[in-house]
Amino acid sequence: MQKQGSCSHFSKYKLESIGNLIKTNFTFCDNAKKLQCESDVEKWLCIECGFFGCSRNSNNQCSLKHNQQTNHPLSISNNSFAIWCYVCDNDLETIIEETDNKGQKEKIIKFLDSMKNLLFKKIKQNKPTQTIQQFQQVQQQQQQPETLNQDIKQSITQPLNYTPKQVFGLRNLGNTCFFNSVMQCLNATESLNQFYLDHKKFNFSSYNNNVDNEDDDDWTTVETNKQIKQQVRPKSSKLSINQIYQNFLLNSRKSKGLVDPADLFKSIQAVQGRFRSMAQQDASELLRCLLDALSTGEENTHIGRINKTKTNGKPKRTIVENIFGSYLCNYLECLDCGFVSRTFDFCLDYTVQIRKPKGLINQRFQEEYSEITSEELQDVIVPYLHNSILVQKNNNPPKIQQQKQCNLSVIDCLDAFTEYEELNQKNNYFKCEQCAKQGKKSVRALRKFFFYDLPQVATIILKRFQQKSAGRFEKVTEQVEIPETIYLEDYTILKGEPSQTIEEIQAQKFKYQLYGVVVHQGTMTGGHYVSYVKHKENNQDHWFYFSDSNFKEVSLKQALSNQAYILFYERV
Repeated sequence: MQKQGSCSHFSKYKLESIGNLIKTNFTFCDNAKKLQCESDVEKWLCIECGFFGCSRNSNNQCSLKHNQQTNHPLSISNNSFAIWCYVCDNDLETIIEETDNKGQKEKIIKFLDSMKNLLFKKIKQNKPTQTIQQFQQVQQQQQQPETLNQDIKQSITQPLNYTPKQVFGLRNLGNTCFFNSVMQCLNATESLNQFYLDHKKFNFSSYNNNVDNEDDDDWTTVETNKQIKQQVRPKSSKLSINQIYQNFLLNSRKSKGLVDPADLFKSIQAVQGRFRSMAQQDASELLRCLLDALSTGEENTHIGRINKTKTNGKPKRTIVENIFGSYLCNYLECLDCGFVSRTFDFCLDYTVQIRKPKGLINQRFQEEYSEITSEELQDVIVPYLHNSILVQKNNNPPKIQQQKQCNLSVIDCLDAFTEYEELNQKNNYFKCEQCAKQGKKSVRALRKFFFYDLPQVATIILKRFQQKSAGRFEKVTEQVEIPETIYLEDYTILKGEPSQTIEEIQAQKFKYQLYGVVVHQGTMTGGHYVSYVKHKENNQDHWFYFSDSNFKEVSLKQALSNQAYILFYERV
């Protein structure tokens, strides 16, 4: 393999000759008739000969097999416009970040931009009067019996022939694709936008008197009683990060397709120093830092706490906490004496490993559901309990037999995250309070996580970057099937009224619908973040692909057939 950051395989190509090679209609793989290739998966165009084939994430992997047969080095995606070098085993945008040769970097950037523009123009030339999605729908309708055409026309969402005001690209400020991809998903979070877009009712411009300091307009961090309290303002600015975010949302809807997010990104840099470096960062860390900063900023403004309900433990006070916040119940059961411990910890997302469950069962439970007794909760701090009855599902939810395109699904990852795990000599002994009174230092135990007080927006982070031996981190590239709809009641401690039976409480349903996907392309040493986001227009759902300043409408299948990193589900 050639050294990273030193690619020169693009230099032999001329744009004129590449343009003459492009004969495809950008819809079907060149092997479609022979291999019955899928029409809605990402495809790659060979820059050497013009072959148009399915991606390596598809069933047939036509583009990858074409490279293995021909050794043609470069292909460009019709979806993300990324260019992959098979010899260097990397994409050109990552190579640009890694090379120290300024002259070579400029050449790659020029080639990359020229190829993107060329491919975009070719797509428009081949479909001057209709979008790619419209062409695909016409083809699908022609393959159906004539009697079904009317039903199909009614069920298919027609692509838009205009750009909605809430759809726009974001300028890359220098390795800020991680930030742009997250912002596109937050921009589509309707439950958050209903507060921030209503600037007359929710004005974040003024601070409380006990926070504002007119003599010092620099952002500061003050430590009091070992707790960090932040005045969330960018350096040399009297605007809170909340007002900057509110201005970003309001002004973006007046833009003409491209927005400069520099002010918002600078405000995040002021709050979190790790983002002051212009190196590529982790999108999930950015999301947590931004939500924490917005939540802290809300408490520092006159809007303050929208939820004033008193409770034990960490409450949900702010807009952000009420939308994204929930609790993880850590259940621990001593296998020696039977003592049970429960703790409830506040969280803004669910971070799960990419794996299938092992299927360990807790043998002491005879019933599928059981009430958590008041004796078990005697010394437990349970948020928002009040006079409610709590019911838990005792063992892992049963597997639903369904046809999967991948060996692993998000449901598998949730099952694995919430299954019983034995703590033993090989896996962290448990320090039981009761056994400690008898002189035992550590014992075997069962541990399980439950969700509690579910959020309006469930953010699921798939652990794509995992630590291996010797402290090294590796990217998990396994494809995970993404369901458009998930139900979380099987993973949740359910609340009910004292007058309700267990059967009535367990009948509750918590349905969530996917609306945002952050995808990391590339390797552990570098890569590129893109996002797929659902926007509602004219009471219909439309999915869009975003890569910094570039965006286009795509199908639901395209949005679901990627290596997802962060998933945004909204409760319906």
